[in-house]
Amino acid sequence: MAVSFFHSLMNPKSIAIVGASNNFMKMGTMHALSILKDGYQGNFYPVHPSEKTVLGQKAYSAPRDLPEAPDMAIFVLPARHLLPIFESFGQIGTKYAIVITAGFKELGPEGVKLEQRLKDVAQKFGIRFVGPNCMGILNREISLNTTVMPLLGKPGKLGMVSQSGTYVAQTILYLQKRGIYFSKAVSVGNEADINIIDVLEYLGEDEHTQAISMYIETIRDVKRFLFL
Repeated sequence: MAVSFFHSLMNPKSIAIVGASNNFMKMGTMHALSILKDGYQGNFYPVHPSEKTVLGQKAYSAPRDLPEAPDMAIFVLPARHLLPIFESFGQIGTKYAIVITAGFKELGPEGVKLEQRLKDVAQKFGIRFVGPNCMGILNREISLNTTVMPLLGKPGKLGMVSQSGTYVAQTILYLQKRGIYFSKAVSVGNEADINIIDVLEYLGEDEHTQAISMYIETIRDVKRFLFL
């Protein structure tokens, strides 16, 4: 059996984030703080059009100014601004992304069209992405947390995949208070590209995960789900 591509997505050696600033009330800043404060050891690059530093880290005005093509790009900015900069990361060679940004098919016909354009750009450049309208990923093995909820305690053995945009973050504190800790967790959001079955396949291969929890709203590929 082929090893899931998701192992690479969950273990980026470098991350860029678009939407973080020095304003602690902004969602993008909260996501960036989790990455910085929860122990991630890879290279971290804020991308901001005007700030020279973000949270004490050197900031870059555009993807083309980065010292390398990051393994992963995270987007936390208004949907109307997303596509051009998403494409810019594709042009420099980034292959994985998390689109935290909401404002796509969950809003109706215009959002459906915008989400299809996002998928088209991703396919053009070979980018695999989580989201949109999601909270991102946790990988306790490398201390990577892209949610807005801080992690406490030791890595656990529970894996989680959620179609709810925020459910992963909402459960972190609840579980930690009861001595239950994640090994890995993924919020897939709208599943425009990566879906709940992709993550389930990955968690089934992960040696650090002994149990898997799921928050399911829809199974789009029933046959694949049943015979995984």
